[in-house]
Amino acid sequence: MKSDTTKRGILVIAHRGGGELFTENTITAFKKAEELGVDAIECDIHLTKDDHIVISHDPDLKRMAGIDRRISEMSFDEISKVSLKGGERIPSIESVFEEVDIPLIVELKSLEMVGRVIRLLEERPDYLKKAVFISFYHKAMLIIKEKFENATTGALLAGFPVDPVSVVKSCKSDTLSIYYEGLSKDYVEMCHRGGIMVSVWTPNSESDIDAVIAAGVDSIASDRPDLVLRALGRT
Repeated sequence: MKSDTTKRGILVIAHRGGGELFTENTITAFKKAEELGVDAIECDIHLTKDDHIVISHDPDLKRMAGIDRRISEMSFDEISKVSLKGGERIPSIESVFEEVDIPLIVELKSLEMVGRVIRLLEERPDYLKKAVFISFYHKAMLIIKEKFENATTGALLAGFPVDPVSVVKSCKSDTLSIYYEGLSKDYVEMCHRGGIMVSVWTPNSESDIDAVIAAGVDSIASDRPDLVLRALGRT
């Protein structure tokens, strides 16, 4: 079983840097996940009041810092001084690109930020070689792909459309990034026949990880990347 799954080449993605192992979406988490041997890091981005891109899943700081303020209402200077669990800081996207050596899966949390992401890529086209952009806002993916033909993008979904291939190709993406629960081997094979890859997000238990491996997915984004690596015989 282990040798078969390893040969299949399933990629292991540390969701939020491995959010059940480390303080999520921080440089420390990303570096530690990299040390585990994952293939890529997933992170989330928001915009500050003064138009800086920072790494955070939530639009506010309640859960991670106990502060009842939204990121969009704060300056980058204010954000950079916020202390998260374990004394970690909220990083800028530039610092993550500089500190992390492996590919980054970057989730845009709103359609409004796509213009700022495009400006970033115009300033730093080298980031395109290292990043995959994903979003539930498929129009954002279409805009990025039409602006940068060599960009790699994926369409996020939480359900199972009848024709997932058309959904993904309508925004010129090549990957369906889908919630793992309920995913079947038949659905994955349908996607593959249509020429798109399937990435799943957040199977975090051994049984759920085994199920998506058996379904034949191309990549697994988990808060427990250590368990995924073990299931694939890579530890």
